[in-house]
Amino acid sequence: MKNAAITPVSFREKVCYGLGDTSANIFMGMTMMFLSIYYTDVFKLSPAAMGTLFLITRLIDAISDPIIGSLSDRTRSRLGRYRPWLLWFAIPYGLSCAAVFFSPELGETGRTLYAYITYIILVLSFSLVVVPYVSLLGAISADSEERIQINAIRFPLAKVSYLICSLLVPALIALFDNDVVGYRVVMCGIGILSTVLVLICYFNTTERVLPDNNDVLSLKQQVKYVFKNDQAMIVFAAQTVVMVMNTLKFGAAAYFVKYVLSMPTSFLSLLLTAGSIAGILAPLLTGYFLKKGWVKRIPLLVGSQIVGGMITLAIGLTPVSAIWFHALLFVLATLAVELIAVIIWATVADVADYGFHRFGVRINGMIGGGMLFATKAGMAIGGAIIGYVLAWFGYNPDTMSSASENQLSAFMLLYAWLPAVCMFMAAALFSRYKLDEKACQTFIQDSEHSTSGVGYEKAAH
Repeated sequence: MKNAAITPVSFREKVCYGLGDTSANIFMGMTMMFLSIYYTDVFKLSPAAMGTLFLITRLIDAISDPIIGSLSDRTRSRLGRYRPWLLWFAIPYGLSCAAVFFSPELGETGRTLYAYITYIILVLSFSLVVVPYVSLLGAISADSEERIQINAIRFPLAKVSYLICSLLVPALIALFDNDVVGYRVVMCGIGILSTVLVLICYFNTTERVLPDNNDVLSLKQQVKYVFKNDQAMIVFAAQTVVMVMNTLKFGAAAYFVKYVLSMPTSFLSLLLTAGSIAGILAPLLTGYFLKKGWVKRIPLLVGSQIVGGMITLAIGLTPVSAIWFHALLFVLATLAVELIAVIIWATVADVADYGFHRFGVRINGMIGGGMLFATKAGMAIGGAIIGYVLAWFGYNPDTMSSASENQLSAFMLLYAWLPAVCMFMAAALFSRYKLDEKACQTFIQDSEHSTSGVGYEKAAH
């Protein structure tokens, strides 16, 4: 690899790069907070059909992510390798956001087909934007520490999207007498916003780290090198578990608030807004702690998940009458687990550097695709678990006013017990990750003397 006019990344460019993640997380926020309850209570899909929809469509999409990553790695354009994809697919992404929530009047079969078609288009459009976006970080800067600081700005901006989803979306939908019309209008606005943010990112970022030549690896070769990268596989596994946890926790929050706590939608909006604010603060705290040297990356990855898991277990043991204590525990658990966001997404470039120094090949796009594969797989598994658990416990939104204790226990299982288990599993996986600050600095020093990367494996062991 070679570096084009090595210059520090400006604050303005860091912000504009972060706005791309604001757009991406609008999709994440909508999916985790509203899509489950929208499909069951507004669009009237059965819980089992919804679970199968999430599992099949997201797994199809997850498989496409590495392919898109490979294609972006092999893209050669005067605009760069990764940035052009943002320009090409920003508008399809925004349109598909609106289409999912259009809710036409159809029969049961028609609704199921419409849900499959529009959701598949949405997740594929999302991938065509976000896989190159994630890979773009490694092309913006070759410095691992600078990438951490970019993410320290990026992730608060990313979590703003959760604030938009949790605070504005329920309030705006409530302005309409009909939920169908409310979702239709509000999500059209969300689609326009998503497109604008992606385009801002495209026009205000620069690819500095460029390929040495036009030689490219085949998809088969790239996949081989991904599987040989043990640190990438650890990160992918951990991210899958983290996303199962997030999908369960946020997806079940609407059910938990409505049926277990018996609180109105306004309380759900307040709860999710407070969680979103915690998600904004967490990356700022992580960036500050790391810059001051008060904590190291790997201990933070492990410790945050253990603390979050303990707090989430406490949620399951708290009486349902303690409404505000439940809210406090939700916010604290979210703050704890979100401390890793800055680090885990910076690992995409770090494990790509690791692979380059071990094997002499640079496949940032494929690594980014693998990370998105893990993200989507986690969302698929989490979404399917929600649907199947609700079906198993006989969930029916039309009869929940007389729900049994057994049915109500399903929401506690999805909201507290299973997410806590996922957090402990993530901590165990992160404990096996070895690319700490010292290792990443070695990559930078070696890059100054060699472009081949081959030989690092011996030096590292």
